Amino acid sequence: MRNLHEDGTRFRLFPELDAGYLEPETVLLSPPPGSIGPGPEDDQLYVANAVLKPKQYDPPDYMPPYRAPEFPPAHPSASGHFDHIAVDTPAFLAAHIYGSARHTLDIWEQYLRRRVQWWHAPAIPKLELVPIVQWANAHSGPGFLETGVIRNHLQQDHMFCLNFDVIAHEVGHAVLFAQVGVPAPGKLTSEYLAFHESFSDLFGVIGVLRFESVIDRLLQQTQGNLYALNLVSRLGAYSDTEQVRIASTPATMADVAGVALLPNGDWADPTGQNRNQHALGEPLTGAIFDMLVEVYQDRLVSRGLIHREADGRGWRRQDIERSLEALHTHSARGLARFAPAFREALLEARDVVGFGMAHAMKTIHPDTLTFERVAARMLEAAHLLGEQANIPAMLDHFLRHGIDPRVFVAQRGSGSRRRLDFVDPFADPSARRCHDPDAFIAARRLMRHQHREIPQ
Repeated sequence: MRNLHEDGTRFRLFPELDAGYLEPETVLLSPPPGSIGPGPEDDQLYVANAVLKPKQYDPPDYMPPYRAPEFPPAHPSASGHFDHIAVDTPAFLAAHIYGSARHTLDIWEQYLRRRVQWWHAPAIPKLELVPIVQWANAHSGPGFLETGVIRNHLQQDHMFCLNFDVIAHEVGHAVLFAQVGVPAPGKLTSEYLAFHESFSDLFGVIGVLRFESVIDRLLQQTQGNLYALNLVSRLGAYSDTEQVRIASTPATMADVAGVALLPNGDWADPTGQNRNQHALGEPLTGAIFDMLVEVYQDRLVSRGLIHREADGRGWRRQDIERSLEALHTHSARGLARFAPAFREALLEARDVVGFGMAHAMKTIHPDTLTFERVAARMLEAAHLLGEQANIPAMLDHFLRHGIDPRVFVAQRGSGSRRRLDFVDPFADPSARRCHDPDAFIAARRLMRHQHREIPQ
C-alpha cells in the first residue's frame, strides 16, 4: 500500500507543526480535483471556521450546526486543489483540519476496505470540523470534531488544528464508533473506553507514517533502530519535550490493576494517581507498537539488512537498553547501505498493524469487547496476512504486557502447515449492535481528555 490516491486533490498538511516541521507536506486526498467544495466540504465532512467559538459542544444540550459568524471559506484553485492557500491565514486552518480528517478517513477506509458511515448519519449526515474553539483541548462527538489552543512551557500557543496526530486521534474515536459500535445500556466497561483511547492513539501513529517527511526523518533520527524513542512514538507533541503519551510503553496490565470505571462515571485508581482509561489502554498500545517493531525487525533480518546478532527481538527490555548504543551503531551501518530497503520494511510493518487493527474493528462486538479478544483478532489478521512465522513473537508481546488471548487462539500444526484458529464462543461479530444515540453520547462523554489541559 503506497500512494493512496495518485489522482486525488492536493492539500498541504503539517505532520506535527511544533515537532520541527516548519513546512507543510503536500498530500493527495481521495476526492478527485473539483469534487471538494468551498469550506472545504465533501459528502462526509465540512468545516465551520468559527470567528469566535467561546465554548465547546456539549451533547445533547449544545450540538452542531454552528450558527455564529465564520471566516470566509477556503476555496479550491481553478484546478480544484487546495495547496495554494497561505499558511498564515484562517483559510489554511480550515484546509488543514479538513485535510487531516479526510487523510485519516482515506487511510482507514482503505485498511477497512469499506466506506465509513458515521453512526449519527441518519440525523447528522456530515461531521462538522471547527478549527478553533476557546478551549485547551480537542474532542469529537455526534456530528462534530473541534480543536482548541494550548500554551506550552515556552508560553507558545499551539493550535491543535495544526497537529495531525490530535485530529487523527479524534477521527479515530468517530471511526471506532462507526465500525465497532457502542455497548448496550448497562454494558459499558472500562476496557471498552480504554480500547477506544488505545486505538485512537494508534490512528495517529499509523497516520503520521503516511507522511514522506516523517518516514525519512524517523529513519534518520533513529538510524533505523526503532527501539530508540522517536518522533512517531511521541504522540501529540506540542513542543520538543512535551507530548500526550508514549506509544512504545512497557506498561503491563499489572501496572494498571484496579484502574476502573465507577458507576457514577468517575475512575477508581488504588494508587491515588487519578489514572483513567488513557492509562488503562497503555498496555494494549504498547503491545501493538511492539508488533510493529517485530514485523519491521523481521524484514530487516530476513533480508540481510542487519545481522541476526544485532536483532533485539526476544531480548528483555533492560538488555536492549544496555545494548542500545551497539544496536544503534549496527543499524546505522545497515541504513547507510540499504536505506530504501529499511524504508520498505517500515511501510510493510505499518500496513500489517493497520490491517490488523481494521480486522479487529470489523470483528469485535462492543458488548463483549476485551483486550484479550482484541489481541486474538490482531493475531488472526496477522495469520491472514501470511505472518505465521511472527505470530509466536506477537503473542509474546501481548503476554509481556499482561494480555493473554490464548483462550481464543489455537495454533494447529507446525512450520508451513501451521494454522491459526480463532475460537470465541462468547461473541458473534455479526450480532446486532446497539444504535441508541443516547448510548453513544453517554459513552463519548466518559472519554474525557484531561491529558491535553495546560500543564500546571
